[in-house]
Amino acid sequence: MSLHQLPSRYSLAAIILHWLLAALLLFQVSLGWRLEELTGLPQFAAYQLHKTIGISILVLSLARLAIRLFVPRPRPVNTSLLLAALAGGVHALFYVVMIAGPLTGWIIVSTSSIQVPTLLFGAIPWPHLPLGAGWHDPAETAHGLLGWLTVGLVFLHVSGALRHHFMRKDILGRMVPAALSGRGALNAVAGLAVAGALAAFALAWVLPFGGQAPAQSDAPEALSNMAAAENAADPVANRAEPAPAANEAEAVPEEQVEDAAEEEAQAETEKAMPWTVQPGGSLNFRTSYTGSEIEGGFARWDADILFSPEDLAGSRISVTVDLASVDSADSQRDDMLRGDDFFGVSANPRATFRSTRITHQGGNRYRAAGTLSLNGEQNPATLDFTLDIDGSTARARGSTQINRTAFGVGSGQWADTGTIPDAVTVRFDLRARRTD
Repeated sequence: MSLHQLPSRYSLAAIILHWLLAALLLFQVSLGWRLEELTGLPQFAAYQLHKTIGISILVLSLARLAIRLFVPRPRPVNTSLLLAALAGGVHALFYVVMIAGPLTGWIIVSTSSIQVPTLLFGAIPWPHLPLGAGWHDPAETAHGLLGWLTVGLVFLHVSGALRHHFMRKDILGRMVPAALSGRGALNAVAGLAVAGALAAFALAWVLPFGGQAPAQSDAPEALSNMAAAENAADPVANRAEPAPAANEAEAVPEEQVEDAAEEEAQAETEKAMPWTVQPGGSLNFRTSYTGSEIEGGFARWDADILFSPEDLAGSRISVTVDLASVDSADSQRDDMLRGDDFFGVSANPRATFRSTRITHQGGNRYRAAGTLSLNGEQNPATLDFTLDIDGSTARARGSTQINRTAFGVGSGQWADTGTIPDAVTVRFDLRARRTD
């Protein structure tokens, strides 16, 4: 194609990708610097966004490169050979950083000693590259250098574009729609471009990361029925004692019969009664990741309670937790917790605690010893709680510590207790109403 047949401006697709990539690059570099200032949950959320933006830049850059190779571009600018070579070098290096930057970041994530799954936009799984740990340090070094190179290239590119604009060479006009190619409109475009660049760079420092939402118990009927069904299937919990044969009964004096009737009536008022958990409670856990505290909870759980302070021998507590309802204020981390390395929800969707003995510890304090079933493992567990009863309503608050590794929660590389402590604190706060 001859120079006279070349278009006067870039294609609309090239124009859109140019400005979109410019904003994403500036935001990404700024966000990369902010990552070093964050810790704990905010840093985790920022890293997930950083990975999402990085892969987006990679995909868009490949599309932009395809357009550059196969769609005709405007004719070259009439300038010196030195400036033309400099402009060509800047453009070529932009493709290097736009493609190599995300690739080196992808390598870093794939070869990290702690493998954190990547979900683009919190929904699209992105695989790790099948590379060895030897790739990690070189990729990390290259990634940092590419960030600084991006800053230098942006400075040179913007400086060159503004120089041409002030010299009234129609360079900026080729990268905007025809409706904005007038001189007055281009002045506005130049100003908006500079302002937009500063805004994109600053946005990474004003975005809120982290946050925490309390987990509440919905006490759904379905979960309650599920717990009841599990108890019904328990041959030990539901085994009935055989009744004495009629011919084994002995005659007793009438006075003893009356006394026994009174004692039975009193025992009837003191025996363990069923309680129904009311909506609005919480079941939360607390741990840490590399020293930064993390809190979460479960949105769906219920308890089957049979209790009386005067009949602790006949009292029992059974708690059922829907592990898929885990909420740690980060959807990507929640997906990881549901996976096989942690809760293994696909094979064991529920955790259950069943008491075997409840004892009074003085005042309003009690202790329930029992068995916790989690992730296919069963281990003894002890639950300390306070109980305040007011007529037919009660409030129970308590906590326990669970050794996660005993249940295979956090397996493989996550088994390192230096990264995530073995002991995880679990707390609950619930209100219940007695069912007469």
